[in-house]
Amino acid sequence: MICCAASLTVRRLFSGFAFLIFISLIIFLREAESAEFNIIPSLRIKEEYNDNIFFSTDDRKKDFLTTLSPAIELINRTEKLDSSLLARLNVLRYINNEGLNDVEQNYRGRLRYSLHPKLKLSADAGYTRDSRPDRDIEVSGLVMKPVTRHWQNYAAGAEYTFSEKTRASLSYSYERSDFNDPEFVDIKAHDLSLGFTHDLSQYFSATMGRMNLGYGRYEFQDSTVDYYYATIGMSQALSEKWNILIDAGGSYTRSEFEVETLELVPPFFYRVVREPKKEEEGGLVGQAALSYNGERTNGELAFSHRVMPAVGRAGAAERTSLTIQVRRRFTYELSGRLSAGYYINKSERGKFSTAPLDEETWRVNPVIRYEFTKDVALEAFYSYAFVKDKQANTDAQRNLFMVNFIIQHPLFE
Repeated sequence: MICCAASLTVRRLFSGFAFLIFISLIIFLREAESAEFNIIPSLRIKEEYNDNIFFSTDDRKKDFLTTLSPAIELINRTEKLDSSLLARLNVLRYINNEGLNDVEQNYRGRLRYSLHPKLKLSADAGYTRDSRPDRDIEVSGLVMKPVTRHWQNYAAGAEYTFSEKTRASLSYSYERSDFNDPEFVDIKAHDLSLGFTHDLSQYFSATMGRMNLGYGRYEFQDSTVDYYYATIGMSQALSEKWNILIDAGGSYTRSEFEVETLELVPPFFYRVVREPKKEEEGGLVGQAALSYNGERTNGELAFSHRVMPAVGRAGAAERTSLTIQVRRRFTYELSGRLSAGYYINKSERGKFSTAPLDEETWRVNPVIRYEFTKDVALEAFYSYAFVKDKQANTDAQRNLFMVNFIIQHPLFE
């Protein structure tokens, strides 16, 4: 069944990519005189040392991992069009744990088109086959076992400018994760959002008012979560370099799931009965970001709180995250980056999930990068992660050291 699902996924993905390529070629032929077209093959060679490859609490396994990542990217830009296609393989080779050796795959397509000075359209498609336990830690703070996941996503959006002061956007996305291990739960996620921005500079200096309405539907094996939210907020340029964004509002969640109960069968027997159950609950939702853009330094401090699917788990979770990104160019060749995050994923049994979840994750990732040329670079990377499972009263930590050599060569410069 997994093979059939994977085959269907690939067919859908190629159909999506074919559509993006077809549209891109039509537009490219019409506007070839102003086009920027390039094909960029690349290769990354990573050598890692990981002192806890399974994020285990007690039995920590250390290992060296070599990853070869050949890739090719097609870029096509015109006055109205911005499109790209990317294909990448990650060939994983462990020294001591050869059973974890794998070939991960990643394919992405992106299309941005200005249909009218006031109307912009977008489309995205992607497929990933991965297996690393830490594949989602920088996104959700959650870690998994080294099981194979087939992940696909599709998205479409439109942005319309009503006037110099008012703009609206509409977007829809679909994601699906399928695992080859029954311990992990497959998921389908739909997200629809409608947003409005309005220039409030006549009342407040360099300020934009914001309003967002959204709906998400997250489908698991034994449960379904419908999530509605609405926020209002603002974004403001505090100075030439500092910007702030704040959105806050409320949410409504409706969960449907099955619970197991014991039913008496006279005279002395019991049987397990699965009964449907519904739960409804209101909550808060919000995000905030403070960003800095200087000549040599830029960064962002971001906060987010909302209900999100806990990929691989038995439902959704209230996710609170606080992240920071800082990038600094010391010289023309030498630059550095610091990324850190704190995540809380929490749900009660029968609230958003059929199984309870209460995890905290800390991570910090400093990176030093030296560019020999614009197409050849070397990175030194360190990552520390700490995961605490409050439900099981356990914790795990991991140190990872990595050296990454990157080379690429645009063919049509």
